[in-house]
Amino acid sequence: MKDLFFKNNQKAMLFFLWLSVVGLFLTENFRALLSIAMIGFTLVGLLSAKPKFWFYNLNNNKTLLFLILSFLVVLPSVIYSKNLAYFGLRAQILIPFLVMPFAYAQVKTFSEKFRIIVSLSFVFGVFITSIQALIYYYFNQAEVNQAYLESRVMPAIVSHHPTFSLMCAFSIYLLYDFLKLLNTKIFKILVLFVAVFLIIFLHIFSVRIGIIAFYGLVLLVLYEQILLKKQFIIGLSILFISLLIAFFTYNYSPTIKNKIANTQNDIDNYKSGGSANNQSLGSRLISYKNAIELTENSSWLIGCGLGDVEDLNNKIYEIKYPDITKKIIPHNQFLYYLASIGIIGVLLFAFCFYFPIFKQLNNFKLLAFYIVISFAFLVEAFLTTQLGVGFTIIFILLFTNKGLKTY
Repeated sequence: MKDLFFKNNQKAMLFFLWLSVVGLFLTENFRALLSIAMIGFTLVGLLSAKPKFWFYNLNNNKTLLFLILSFLVVLPSVIYSKNLAYFGLRAQILIPFLVMPFAYAQVKTFSEKFRIIVSLSFVFGVFITSIQALIYYYFNQAEVNQAYLESRVMPAIVSHHPTFSLMCAFSIYLLYDFLKLLNTKIFKILVLFVAVFLIIFLHIFSVRIGIIAFYGLVLLVLYEQILLKKQFIIGLSILFISLLIAFFTYNYSPTIKNKIANTQNDIDNYKSGGSANNQSLGSRLISYKNAIELTENSSWLIGCGLGDVEDLNNKIYEIKYPDITKKIIPHNQFLYYLASIGIIGVLLFAFCFYFPIFKQLNNFKLLAFYIVISFAFLVEAFLTTQLGVGFTIIFILLFTNKGLKTY
C-alpha cells in the first residue's frame, strides 16, 4: 500500500491541483470545493515525506520557505488587533500560503506534462466562462450596454470581474506559451483561434485591469521574442494582432465605448468633488486615501493591526463619506497591508512574496504570472478573498522550479 502511494503521489497531487483550478470557477456555487482540493493537495504532500524531513525539505527549497514567510508577516499584528474575529477570518483565508508550499516542499518538482494538463484545464475553464458571458450579452445587449455606464459589466460564472479579467489575460499568455510547443498545424490553428477569441472577449468584457495586464504581458512577449530571440516577425505580428483587435473593439464595441465614458465620468466627478457613491474608480481612490489616513492615525511602522483595519476604515467612511453606501476596504494590496501591518510589514511581505521570481528571472511563465498578480495588487486587496488567494498560490506553485532534492 505504501509503495502504491509513493508510486502515484504525483498523480494525486495533479488531481487535487486540477480540482483546485475547477474550484476557482465554482467559488460562487460550490465554495467548499476549492478548500477541499487544497486540503487534499496538502495531505498528499505531507504524506510523501517522513515528518522528520519536513522542515529539512522546506529549508532546502528557499522559494517555498519565503512564500510561507509572506503569510507569517501578518501574524504579529494579532497582538495589537482588537477585532480578533476579523483577524481570524483574514488569517484563515491566507492559510493556503502556509500549508501548500510546505506540502509541495515534500515532493519532486512538477513535470512539464503535469503543468500543461493543469494549465490547459484552466484555459478551458476561462474559455467556457467567456462563452457563457458572451451568450448572456447576445440576449441582453441593451441591459449590458447600460451596465457599463453604471460601473458594472456583463455577468459571468466568475462574478468578480477584475479577477476573471486577469484570469483571461493570463490564459492568453498560457496559450501563447503552449503554441511554441506544438508541431501539428491543426492544433496550432486551434490554439491560435482560442487565443484570438479570448483577446477579443477581453476587450469586449472591458475590465480596465484585465486589459492593462494583457498589454503588460504583450510587452513581456515582445521582450522575449524581439530582444532575446531576435524573432522580429513573430514579435511584431503579435503586437499588430493585439493592436488591431483593440482598434476594432474600440470603434465597434458598445461595451468598451461605454466603459471609457464611465471612466471619464468617474474621473470628472472625483475632480469636481462629487459623490463617489456607486462610482467604481472614485470609490477606489477614496479607499486609497483612507489607507494613508489609517496609517497616519495609527503607526507608519506597524499599522493599526490586521484585525482592526475594516472597523477603522468604516469609521472614516461614516465621518467623511456618509453618502457612500458600499464601504470598501483599501483596494490595493500594498496599501491594505500598509494600513494593517505598517511599512515594515509591507516591505517584508513584498520581499518574501516576490522572492521566487528573484530566483527564477528566466522562468517566463512564472514571471508572466507575477506580472498579472502585481497588476491585481494595484487595484484590489487581492489576498483578502478565497478566489484571489487560490488563483495566486495555485499558479506560483505550479510554475515554481524547486530544483532541489527532497527526502
